[in-house]
Amino acid sequence: MRVAQLRRPIVAAASGITRSTASPTVRHVQDVFAQLRIGAGTGPMNAVVEGRRHASVKSQGAYRLRDSSTIPKKLGAKKSGDSYVITGNIIYKQRGTIWHAGENCGIGRDHTIFALASGYVKYYRDPAKHPKRQYIGVVFNKDDKLPYPANAMRKRKLNMVAVPVPPPQPQPALSASGIPTQVVRQGLGRKPNPRDERVIKLVPNSYAYQEENWRLGTLIRTEKRKMGSRRVAMKHRRRKAKAIGLEMRTMREDKIARRKEALDAQRTAKIRKMREYRERVAAQKAGGGTPAGDAPTPTPSPPQAEA
Repeated sequence: MRVAQLRRPIVAAASGITRSTASPTVRHVQDVFAQLRIGAGTGPMNAVVEGRRHASVKSQGAYRLRDSSTIPKKLGAKKSGDSYVITGNIIYKQRGTIWHAGENCGIGRDHTIFALASGYVKYYRDPAKHPKRQYIGVVFNKDDKLPYPANAMRKRKLNMVAVPVPPPQPQPALSASGIPTQVVRQGLGRKPNPRDERVIKLVPNSYAYQEENWRLGTLIRTEKRKMGSRRVAMKHRRRKAKAIGLEMRTMREDKIARRKEALDAQRTAKIRKMREYRERVAAQKAGGGTPAGDAPTPTPSPPQAEA
C-alpha cells in the first residue's frame, strides 16, 4: 500500500529531472529529492507517507488515585462568626496573612489565628488601622461589634468571674479572757527583715497561740528543680552566693553598729558621771569648809570607768 502511494511522487520527481536540462546540476537534484523527504511538509500526504494513524474510537479517561502519603493541610476557617471559643482555640488556618489577628487574638508562626480569651468570634475590618486588611477578633459579649470606638475603655476579662467579696470582719485586739488575739514577733538585728516577721494568732476557744499554716509554709525552703544546663545552674549558684554574701555583710554591719552604740552609751555615761563629780567638788569648795565640831567630810573620789 505504501509503495503504491509512493509511486506517484517518485514519478513526478523523475519527470521533473528529465524535463530539465540535459545535464542537471547537483543543486537541482538536491531540490527534487528534498520534496520526497518524509516529514518535510505538514499536509495529509506526508502523514500517509509516514504511516501515522489516528484513533477511530474515543478512549476512556484513566482513574487516578490520590497520593495517600501526602499530609492534608486542612486550611480555612475553623470557627464561624459569633461562635463561642475558649482560650487557645484555633479560629483560622492559612498560608500567609489573608486574615490578621485583631482584638483578643494571636497569630502563630504558620499564620494560624487563635483565641487569647474566651468569647465570641467576630470577622471585621478596621479602616483606622489599615484600609484593606481583614481582622478576626474575640469579644466577651455576643452583641458587641468590632472595631471598638476610638478612645473607648478597654475590655478585659483576665479569666476571672465577678464574685462579690464580703468585707472582712473586724477582729478585737483582746479576747474575752483579756489576752491579745494576735502577737507579732520581729526578726533579730537593728533592721529586721520583713520575711522574718512571725504573726502568731490565738486559737479560738483556747489559751494557746498558733501560727497560720500558710505562714509555716513560707518558712520551709524546698530544693529547687535542676536547671536545664550547667551555665544556667552556675548563674543561679552565683546569684545565690551573692545574696548570701550581702546578707552576711548586713549582719556584720549591724553587729558593728550595735557595738558602736554600746561604746557611745558607755562614753556618755562616763562623761555624765565626771560632770556630776566636778559639780559636787565645786559646790563643796564654794561652801567655805566645815563648821567647828563637825567631822570633815571625805573628799569623794572620782568615778571609775566601768568595764
